Amino acid sequence: MNRRTPPPPELLHRAAQLLADGASQHETQRTTGISRTTLRKHFPGQGWTPKQGGDFAAMVRKDY
Repeated sequence: MNRRTPPPPELLHRAAQLLADGASQHETQRTTGISRTTLRKHFPGQGWTPKQGGDFAAMVRKDY
């Protein structure tokens, strides 16, 4: 099985900061380049819940 190397500790630290500041896992992925699968592995239960993401998406749709 071919496994990729884990992200460097500095990048994981940046991801932890973003999640602690309230960023979603999707936003953290776009900012750091770490896959959402890896984010879920390293930071289980952090980031937005599916309901929070849905509420945000509904709010954004109403504004347009």
